[in-house]
Amino acid sequence: AIAYAGLTDYAGPIRTFLRSTPLIDDIYMDIMTPFGVVFVMGVVLFPYVYLTARTAFMLQSGSLIEISRTLGLSSTRTFFRIALPVAWPLIFSGLSLVLMEVLNDYGTVSYYGVPTFTAGIFRSWLSLGSLPSAIFLAAIMMIFVVLILSFEEYLRGQKKFTTSTTEQKISKIPLTGVPKWAAFLACLLPLLLGFVIPLTQILIWLAEVVDRVSWGDFVGITANTLIMSVTAAVLVVLVAIAYSYANRVVRPRRYLKYLSKTTSLGYATPGAVVGVGIIICIVWVNPSWIYAGFGALIYGYCIRYFAVGHNPLDSSLKKLHENLDDAALSLGVSRLETLRRVIIPLLKPAIVIALIMVFVDVSKELPLTLILRPFNFETLSTNAFQYAKDELAAQSAPASLLIILLGMISVYFLNKTLRVTQ
Repeated sequence: AIAYAGLTDYAGPIRTFLRSTPLIDDIYMDIMTPFGVVFVMGVVLFPYVYLTARTAFMLQSGSLIEISRTLGLSSTRTFFRIALPVAWPLIFSGLSLVLMEVLNDYGTVSYYGVPTFTAGIFRSWLSLGSLPSAIFLAAIMMIFVVLILSFEEYLRGQKKFTTSTTEQKISKIPLTGVPKWAAFLACLLPLLLGFVIPLTQILIWLAEVVDRVSWGDFVGITANTLIMSVTAAVLVVLVAIAYSYANRVVRPRRYLKYLSKTTSLGYATPGAVVGVGIIICIVWVNPSWIYAGFGALIYGYCIRYFAVGHNPLDSSLKKLHENLDDAALSLGVSRLETLRRVIIPLLKPAIVIALIMVFVDVSKELPLTLILRPFNFETLSTNAFQYAKDELAAQSAPASLLIILLGMISVYFLNKTLRVTQ
């Protein structure tokens, strides 16, 4: 968001030309508007929908497409009447992730000056000191979260589709001429808008301020981020392993199985809401503990991202046959030893994936960190946000670039781990 806002410095001639055009004379080209927020979030969160849509279309049977063509349907009508409805449940799961991210976002809307529920929670709690108002706004946000999750579950329940590995895959259509280059540009545009252009702007700013950065303080901020991210990732994975293995061994009753699904609500809940909930608990127990240490912040990270670490571990554990446990028990090995010597070694790829995913999410978490951090404690995300808030966007370049590098390095190791497991 900061990088896109910086592009307005170079948009003067373009804005002048567009406003002089009669057809679009009334268009307001300033990106610091709600439209700008929608644009920035759209190009940044584009991969959530792209990945789910691509998976949905790749899993579809080519027989459906061939049958529609034999019935005289054009490619366009086939897409809208067959391919899109079949893929819609999975596509909506990606859209729901986008909705959750938008609800959770605070840095972008705050920097662009757009009032949202998250911004209202921060204003009520940090600026006005009104915890009841923050609680009220948090409760309204939770209603939105529940509605989104309920609608997603409804779609999944109404439409069920199965695929077979023996089914004919959709045949690819080679493109030539103008359609070929149009498709190339359409695929290139999201990459340019969502990554290349903002990264270029950040590098330009970094070159401008590199001699004015207090690198000693920056190293400390980076260390804070790494310590908190690694600590939270390790704790989440340890708890997720224990929780998943307990469900495998204990075999809970039906109502407990439904209750166990609530563990994934933390990721669906905006960070500001989680932070306010933890503050309520602290105030109820002992108000003097607020901002007294890092325990509340680590606890908030674990609640917020438990589902991120738990899902890959639980999915991998379900693929291990229970005969492994029975064989270990028949040899006189305890459950704990079975977990340590048999289960965990087989779950190493999933453990690495869970650690990386939680690490990446925690390293860039902003709303939860702003609410629960101790005084004078900075992370890379809060440092970048604070400079942007003080209208010193160029000074945020080092922290912003390092967040991007941490994400790219983590994604590299994540893809490497996924290739090993395949």
